[in-house]
Amino acid sequence: DINLEGAKAVVQEIEAKGGTAIAVKTDITSQADVENLVDTAVETFGTVDVLVNNAGIMDNMEPAGDITDSKWEQVFAVNITGVMRTTRKVIPIFLKRKKGVIGNIASAGGLQGCRAGAIYTSSKFAVVGFTRNTGFMYADEGIRCNAIAPGAVETNIGTTMTNINMFGASRQNLSMAANPRTGKPEEIARIALFLASDDSSFINGAVIVADAGWTAC
Repeated sequence: DINLEGAKAVVQEIEAKGGTAIAVKTDITSQADVENLVDTAVETFGTVDVLVNNAGIMDNMEPAGDITDSKWEQVFAVNITGVMRTTRKVIPIFLKRKKGVIGNIASAGGLQGCRAGAIYTSSKFAVVGFTRNTGFMYADEGIRCNAIAPGAVETNIGTTMTNINMFGASRQNLSMAANPRTGKPEEIARIALFLASDDSSFINGAVIVADAGWTAC
């Protein structure tokens, strides 16, 4: 996590319940940080069994005509390039073991065009495509790759929005009226845990929607 103090707080919660964890400050847009993250995990725990790509930021709800290069590059660096880099780093570990699981946090915004701005939407569509391709490519190597597409969830991702585009937001608000409720982070975590377990051994290259029925309308 880029927020080391927040990561340490999670470590304390895990240890209080009898688990073992470490906090590693990581900027997912930095190749050096990605290398250090995975190397530290291997040094500490011996290997990597599961990778969950959970880092993500929002755009500012801007439509295509209002996109800036800097915002496009910022969102893509976190939302999809970071996913590629961590995946690329763990694949050799998984190939050697003939086993491994990757779970990517996509979004309902990666399935439809009416959930966010053009940049975020495009980045999450890319996560879905990357997930399906990775699952297919390594299916014979004991590696599974799936994604979760959450709807609105109570996280701090909204703090990454700094200058909301009023036109884009007004368009997106049309879809918000159909949202039954927001989700809890724990609800998404339970799905990730299932996908990481052998109980989901026949699930690969899939995208699991978790949105209380928002995208069903």
